[in-house]
Amino acid sequence: MKELKIREAKKEDIETLVSLIKGLASYEKRPQDMKATKKQLTYWLFEKNIATALFAEFDGLVIGYAIYYPIFGSFSAIGRVYLEDLFILEEYRGRGFGKVFFNKILNRIIEDGYEGLELSCLDWNKPSIGFYEKLSGKQIVGRKYFEFDKDSLK
Repeated sequence: MKELKIREAKKEDIETLVSLIKGLASYEKRPQDMKATKKQLTYWLFEKNIATALFAEFDGLVIGYAIYYPIFGSFSAIGRVYLEDLFILEEYRGRGFGKVFFNKILNRIIEDGYEGLELSCLDWNKPSIGFYEKLSGKQIVGRKYFEFDKDSLK
């Protein structure tokens, strides 16, 4: 089997990144929520550098992506990352690429000095839940997640 390679996405990759994000939105049954523009993604990811976007490449083709960003725990004084997205194109699923990609992401964040990773998964997404549990992920209990949109912030 050829090796799965990962690399950081670059500004020039924005078309590919948008296409993959649309693929994730569709998989999550939320295509209507994918409103990000190339301009917005370019600004936040490649100008503000608010997050890291990685591509998984196999046989010269981009088959998936991940986006993560740093988080900090004040009680522990530990830097971790939050994995916002992890997506492999459907035709490449079930062949071990997700596990290899995930492990390469973990190695990368450890090398960068982070001490942990958090992520969330939609409660109906049994394949992903099973995937993370199989990799020794632990569900956080006793915590509810909240979000505040722009109007709420005001």
